[in-house]
This record gives sequence, structure tokens and C-alpha cells, in this order.
Amino acid sequence: MKFLFIFVSLFSFLGCKASNVINNVKQDFALEKNVTVFDKSDLRKQFQVPLNGMIIVKEKDTIYTIANRYKVIPTDIIQDNNLIEPYDLKANQILFLRNKNVYVIKQGDNLEKISLRFAVNKDDIVNLNKLREPYELIVGNKILIPKNRDYSVVDLIIDKNIYNEDPKITTTPKNYKTSLNKVKNSPEFIWPAKGDIIKNFGKFGKGQYYDGIDIKTSANTPIYSVLEGTVAFTGSEIKKFGNLILIKHKNGWLSAYSNVSKFNVSQGAVIKKGDIIAFSSDQEGFFHFQLRHNRNPVNPIIYLN
Repeated sequence: MKFLFIFVSLFSFLGCKASNVINNVKQDFALEKNVTVFDKSDLRKQFQVPLNGMIIVKEKDTIYTIANRYKVIPTDIIQDNNLIEPYDLKANQILFLRNKNVYVIKQGDNLEKISLRFAVNKDDIVNLNKLREPYELIVGNKILIPKNRDYSVVDLIIDKNIYNEDPKITTTPKNYKTSLNKVKNSPEFIWPAKGDIIKNFGKFGKGQYYDGIDIKTSANTPIYSVLEGTVAFTGSEIKKFGNLILIKHKNGWLSAYSNVSKFNVSQGAVIKKGDIIAFSSDQEGFFHFQLRHNRNPVNPIIYLN
């Protein structure tokens, strides 16, 4: 009888303990049900920050779901809207988001200057902002800057620093067909750096062409001169172009290296083939290379050995 009492008591104790464990687990799951899970489908959608930066908060939105949706930084949302912890948002609340591709027109600006400053195509600016001729820009107004860079604007730097001409943007298409045929008696060029080509020369879209190649590099990779010549230009006049080096070679040849980091040469220096002229950037992960003959961009792949 004594043993029976102990057994019943022990069973009752374990039963209560098991019951407590089950209840605790149920409570944990109840809490999980209240957690808002981020909808990954938002990642597949293309959400752009409006030109004026204003968005309307949706039901159950948080600063983090909004940051993911528009690819912005949560702390920027907090600071720009003077939000206070716990940062609760209300449906239909208006928030301001920073638009990285927005530019405010300044005194003296025109499409040519903006195109040069941001290394983008003039026609892309016109189409993106639905501008109409005569394309008059009003100081203080905002325009969107295209995301795609246009490395053909290196023509403006070349005209100014190589041929002493006033830089002028033209919409006249180039004859890229002739660039695909190798120039007779061309020099033996070496590769400017080791790395995979991540963007090729030539046509890449409807009526669009790429004047050079992009080479993937790790940080601080040495970049070499592809041929002996004279450094005609070093600088960073174009904001999105990064540091740029132009080397003038004999018989109308010119090589261009952009998105580089540290310069290893100075303007006017006479260099040999294989000299280290710069190092790759630790931010971009690639650098852009062009080869030109008598002003015309040619396919570097045909000439590099």
C-alpha cells in the first residue's frame, strides 16, 4: 500500500511536470505566431524610391521591411524622419526615403555637364526624366540619374587632354563594325591585369555599345601598361568613372584604364610596356579598360596577348 501511494504520487508529479512542459511549448508557439515574417517575394519585385522620396506606409510595415523593399538603410529612415524608439509605424503614414539617383540642378548645369559628371548617357537622362526639347533645366529641380554608366564619355576627356579640343557630347552613333576587324601591323599589347572578363566590348542592348571591357580583380591588384608610351592624363574628373589613366602610344594608339585606385605614375611620365601604372580598387571589384586607334574604340580582346 505504501509503495502504491509512492507510485501514484510520483506519477502525479511527473504528470504535472509533463503538463507544465507541454504548456510552456504551447506558449512558445503562440509567441511565434505573432512574429511578422519578412515576405521574401518583395526581394523579387523592383521597388524604386520615388523622385520626391515620399512613400506611404502599408499595414504591418516596419522600418526594416521598408528598407528591404526599397534597398535603403534603416538608420537613414530613422534619421530622415526623426523617428523615436520603438519606431512604430502607422498605416498610411508618409515617410521620406533618400533616393541615391536623384540630383538637384545647380546654377550653370546642362545635360552635357551632368552626363560627364556622372558618366551616363545624355539620351538616357532625357528618356528617364521624360524631358522635352530644348531641355532647359531649372535650378533647384530634381532629376533622376540613370544607373547604367556610359564609358563612352571618356571621349570628352580624350578630346580635351589628347587632342586639345572642346569636349562636346554627340549622339552620332559610332561605326563599331570596323572595330571588330584587327588593324594591320598593330603592336603586341599585353594584358593590363589578371582577371576574368565580366563585360565584353561591343553591342549589349538595343542600339547600345560598350567601348571597352570590364576585368574582375581582387583588391590592390597591379595594373600594367599594355604598351610603352606617355601618360597623357591622370585624374578623376568624372564622378562615377573613378580614377582614370590615359596613355598615348605611337601610331595613333591610346589605352584607357578607369575605376583604378592608387596611381603609380604621374602625368607626362614616359613608361615601358609592363610597368605598373596603378592598383585596382578595393570597392568596385573590377576595372574598365579601353583600347583605341585613331580615336575609334576597338575590341581589346583581339589585340591583347
